[in-house]
Amino acid sequence: MVAAQKAFATQVQAFKLAIDEDTLEYINGILEDLTDLDSVREATEQFLQDAVDDQSVIDRFYATMKLDSATPSTQAEVPTLRKPLRIDETSKDMESLSLDSSSKVDNKTTAKSKLLGRRSKKNKEITPNSSDQDQPAVEIQAYSQQSRFHRETFDASNTEIDIKGVNVVVNGKELLVDAHLKLKAGIRYGMVGQNGVGKSVLMSVMGNDTLVGLPQNVRILHIAQLEDIHAGRNVVDEVLHADKNRVRLIHEAKALQNVMSSSSGASTTAANPELNKVVHQLLVDRANDRLDHAQKLATKRSGARGWDARLDLNKVEQECRDLEAADPNTFVTPQMVNDMMTEVFETFGVMDLDADEVKAKRILHGLGFTEEEISKPIDNYSGGWKMRIALAKALFMKPDILLLDEPTNHLDLPAILWLQDYIQNHTEGQTIVVVSHDRNFLDEVTEETIIFRNKQLSYHVGNYADWEKNTEEQRRRKQRLKDITEKRRKQMMASIQKNAQQAKSTGDDKRHGLIASRKKKLEKLGMEKTEDGKRFKQSYYAGYHLSARVEIVVEEGVKTADIKIPDPEPLRYHGPILQLDDVSFSYGPKKVINEVSLDVTQGARIALLGPNGCGKSTLMNLLAAEAAPAKGELKKYHRLRVGYFSQNTVDQLNLNLTPLQQMMELYPGIKEQECRAHYGGVGVSGDIVRRPIRSLSGGQRNRVALAMVTFMEPHVLLLDEITNHLDMGTVESLVESLSGYSGALVLVSHDVWFLRQLIEGDPDDSDEEETEDDGPKGDFYVLQKGKLKRWEKGLDAYVEKVQRSVVAQ
Repeated sequence: MVAAQKAFATQVQAFKLAIDEDTLEYINGILEDLTDLDSVREATEQFLQDAVDDQSVIDRFYATMKLDSATPSTQAEVPTLRKPLRIDETSKDMESLSLDSSSKVDNKTTAKSKLLGRRSKKNKEITPNSSDQDQPAVEIQAYSQQSRFHRETFDASNTEIDIKGVNVVVNGKELLVDAHLKLKAGIRYGMVGQNGVGKSVLMSVMGNDTLVGLPQNVRILHIAQLEDIHAGRNVVDEVLHADKNRVRLIHEAKALQNVMSSSSGASTTAANPELNKVVHQLLVDRANDRLDHAQKLATKRSGARGWDARLDLNKVEQECRDLEAADPNTFVTPQMVNDMMTEVFETFGVMDLDADEVKAKRILHGLGFTEEEISKPIDNYSGGWKMRIALAKALFMKPDILLLDEPTNHLDLPAILWLQDYIQNHTEGQTIVVVSHDRNFLDEVTEETIIFRNKQLSYHVGNYADWEKNTEEQRRRKQRLKDITEKRRKQMMASIQKNAQQAKSTGDDKRHGLIASRKKKLEKLGMEKTEDGKRFKQSYYAGYHLSARVEIVVEEGVKTADIKIPDPEPLRYHGPILQLDDVSFSYGPKKVINEVSLDVTQGARIALLGPNGCGKSTLMNLLAAEAAPAKGELKKYHRLRVGYFSQNTVDQLNLNLTPLQQMMELYPGIKEQECRAHYGGVGVSGDIVRRPIRSLSGGQRNRVALAMVTFMEPHVLLLDEITNHLDMGTVESLVESLSGYSGALVLVSHDVWFLRQLIEGDPDDSDEEETEDDGPKGDFYVLQKGKLKRWEKGLDAYVEKVQRSVVAQ
């Protein structure tokens, strides 16, 4: 295909023009000999005028055409999203549907305006410069390989996904290139990969149905789609309204019930203008729903499937126009009324509204809401609790494929364990994909692992820990094989050189045959078995290669920026350096901390356990002297420096400043080079230190806050939920750094793996013989009903105790 044909085909796709296949074939024939844009426009403009009424669109079509940058026609590429889309931006939740039928019986003008609104929206989508003034535009392209003339059929009962040639591009940066996306029905997957590789973007394009090639019969739900909420509802109503089909059916039943009750028992076989009007409006609403669906298909499909979708769209649009123009009293027949009422009331009759409410409440209770809290307006809740509501909505809806991106953020340990149990035991038949920094949670809930790496997706049967172990074993096996192979290669090369010298000096021609045999064996050095353990065959190695065998490649581990926490200068003091002595604290009449005593010594390792709201953060504030006790005393060594990291530390960053400016403002007099060196120790380097903090990711902001907390080399580090927004590689680096930190640590975290490493130590960390110093590194304390008690039984026993109470709910 020549450049002009490629460029024209790309523009037709980008502007979503409905041109039939015969016309396109004729245009391709014309374009075969054309080499400049002016001649292309002159030859093809008349065909566009038949497909597009707006001349300005045609002008943009040719103005944005580039003959030297057309994409291959073998890829059915989606046009760039022109509307600015943040990665964490959520699609609008469904509008609030009143159950009062009078509010839904719109006139024809309103219905017609909806159709015109869709038309205008469609036209706006092809405008290259339409953008939101408040947010920078993020251009996302997501497409897969398709045959232009392939007419794909869907099995409505099949909810698997198997798409080859998946490409995802954000602002020109390739995140996935010709990847294979496959999700088997009913399997729970964990998706792993470094921060920034594109895990959240892939979930977003799947959930928003932006990825061309996704089967339309599969219901896919991304939790971010449910983050928008209706401010006027209470919590349980918000969850119930997440199911659009349920809300629509309730609305229809209520509308029919209302008009029937106001008709004083009139028969449906007789003419009833009010009933006809309601039935007519419900038919229009259903047609508008079909129009929305047809519009999506026509926008996202291409080739023969796209042509069929556009034909279907035209039919649905005409159906909407005919319905809106019809007179309800002449269009609606008694038979249509009977059919509508039979369908609605039969379906409504099998619905168990009470059971739905019980299910919604059970999910909310599991995520930490009390019976009183679920009846409160959503406006009363912070962002973290609103995220829990979004998670509850996702679990309540039960789609075919549920995409969960960091679901454990903002959850305490009881809520995490409840979610873990719910996913394991109450999602049968659902496909679930989880992205999480919580290794323990990921290992417990997943069956298979998707590895997002090097712009590709690979798959492993087993959880993250199993994949990690298998990967390390393969790396070691390949390294041993490579070492052996290199040793054999050197021996053969030496043998070849020795025989060549002897053949030259003695004139022995037989040695040339030996040399040729050695060279042939040398070429066959490499992988003797395939990755799946089969004996290597030459037929597996198609194409031109420099050797007869595949080279042994040892994959290097993914390198995460190290975190270096400076050690404090030693204090010549052997008693408690930080101490709470019989301390109490209250919020109004509620006593949160009741006569608590705690000693922190040099090098201590302490973890505070307990559910959200029990007072752990308040206790940390008291230790940091950010809150004054109502009773008791905070004592500390006079030379002691305390570093305190909490979510407030991150929230208090000035988003308009750069990390350098923020540090130099907090610590006047320090030099820029000193700041850069310290930021480099926590993985904030390069141009990141000169970018406004508002442009940084959540993980990068956490690193900036940690750098500011550790700059003065504190003797005690108070860390409250520091692992939020960090990927697993960064958490591992943080654990390694904190393990070698000589100061004292007081931790609050919901991450079981993180706590286990720092307080108990990794049982598999060493093969050395046990010594007298082996055993727990630190101490666990449980805060309950204002009292602080030491927990002697270990972290696993505490998790089991919480698990039993969660399951018993």
